Amino acid sequence: MSPHSPTASDRPDLRERRRRELVRTIAAAAVELFEKNGFQATTIDDIAEAAGISRTTFFRHCATKEAAVLVDDAGMEGELITAAAQAAPRHALRDLESAWERIAAVFDEDHQGRDRFLRVRRLMQQHPALHAAGLERDAVLTARIAEALRDGPGLNGLDAHAVAESFSLGMRLTFDHWVGAVDDAPDVPHPLTDIYSQARAALRRAMQTRTP
Repeated sequence: MSPHSPTASDRPDLRERRRRELVRTIAAAAVELFEKNGFQATTIDDIAEAAGISRTTFFRHCATKEAAVLVDDAGMEGELITAAAQAAPRHALRDLESAWERIAAVFDEDHQGRDRFLRVRRLMQQHPALHAAGLERDAVLTARIAEALRDGPGLNGLDAHAVAESFSLGMRLTFDHWVGAVDDAPDVPHPLTDIYSQARAALRRAMQTRTP
C-alpha cells in the first residue's frame, strides 16, 4: 500500500514483488497455525511446511517465528521513514500523522492484509513473547523515524525523539483500540482511519487534562 500515486520509480521491481508475496504467504501460514495450534506449540518447521518452503528459505526472510507474522509486506515502514525525512521542521508530527492517515486509508482497502494484521494484533495480546517482539519492532521503527527527523528536517535529538515517540504512541493506541472495537462489535465496520482519529483525539484530551 502506498499513500501516493506510484511512479515508475516507486513501484517495487519484480524481485521485490515476489519477495513481498512470499513474506505474505509465510505470514498467513504462521497466523493460521498460531490460531489453530497455539503460539508455543507451533515450530518454524511447521510454518515452513505450511507455507510450502524450506527451512532455509524461511530463515532467509524471517529470523524467528515471531518475525514470521511481524512483517511489513506492504512497505508501510519505508513510507513513514520517507515522510519523516521530508517533514516540515515546525510541523513534523502533523506531517507524520497526515502520512499515516493516507496509509491507513489505503490499508482499509486491502481487506486480506487488514484482516491478517488484525489477527496478528489480537495474537500479540494473547502471547507475551509475541507481544514483546512486537514492542521491540515498534521501538526499532521509532528509532528510525527519529533518525530521519534529525537527518531530514534537522530536528535536534530530543525533539526528534519526542516527535517519533508521540507518533508511535498514537499508532499503538490505535491498534489496541482497533482490536477491542472489532471484538466488541464484529458486525460493525471499523475503518482504521476512524480509529486513528479517535486515538488522536484521546491523546489531545489527555494532554489538556490538568491535575488539581
